[in-house]
Amino acid sequence: MEDTDIVELYLSRNDHAVEETKNKSGVYCKAIAQNILRDSRDVEEAVNETWLKAWISIPPAKPRVLSAFLGGITRNISLNIIRIGNAQKCSLSYVESYEELDDLMGGGDVEDEFDAKELENAVNVFVAKLPKMQRDVFICRYMYFESIDRIADRFGYSRGKVKSMLFRIRKRLKETLDEEGLL
Repeated sequence: MEDTDIVELYLSRNDHAVEETKNKSGVYCKAIAQNILRDSRDVEEAVNETWLKAWISIPPAKPRVLSAFLGGITRNISLNIIRIGNAQKCSLSYVESYEELDDLMGGGDVEDEFDAKELENAVNVFVAKLPKMQRDVFICRYMYFESIDRIADRFGYSRGKVKSMLFRIRKRLKETLDEEGLL
């Protein structure tokens, strides 16, 4: 079933919407949760909460790309599970991704140094200007917390190429944020 058809099921409050969503995006959402969370029960909780949040959110939301919409929900729920739980719940891939960006930001408390919304907008503009392949690799790593190995397999690159690409992107991002006075 196509995304638009599934969204229409939600909009008409058809109970089959959730089942169709599970069939089409269940593996995808579970992979995102697993990239962030270590405990299988927490992963299951995050995925189940994703279906509930989708049911509550559509309508009024009418996502054009259902997988991206669901991926964002799963990511946020997984991060909330870590926040209300403890650091032991997060996966190594999440910790590594977080540390890479923390190094970029200088390790300080981002909210104390500048307006977080302004930073978010600047990062979004930067990422949108990246060539598609670099943007996809960046998003896989820092939005969905995929491991370097998984990204390399997904795009057919060596581990070294992915690490090098991410390093160069982070360096350019830091330069861009410096130029805009955000760091």
